[in-house]
Amino acid sequence: MKELHIRIVEVKEMTSKEGRKFTVYKSLTKDGKLMDTKFRKEVKELPTEPCMLVVDSDQCNVTKNTQYPTLWIKEVKAIEPFVRESNAESYFD
Repeated sequence: MKELHIRIVEVKEMTSKEGRKFTVYKSLTKDGKLMDTKFRKEVKELPTEPCMLVVDSDQCNVTKNTQYPTLWIKEVKAIEPFVRESNAESYFD
């Protein structure tokens, strides 16, 4: 069983036409494409901001029966902070 590090790059609150609130998650694949990410009901600890998720490979799968693939996560081992490094320091004092 392989441990995967999934980069969650977008966490956005949305409201449906009926007024129901939900959260939309987008993850970044290894070739740089965005993928919709959803969590099963059993997952209690959900990310609230961009982060790195640590997941076992057998605890997630990708469905391709929709227009765009969706990553489904069954269990999250850990949520690590996502640190964005600035490259501006190399250009300015």
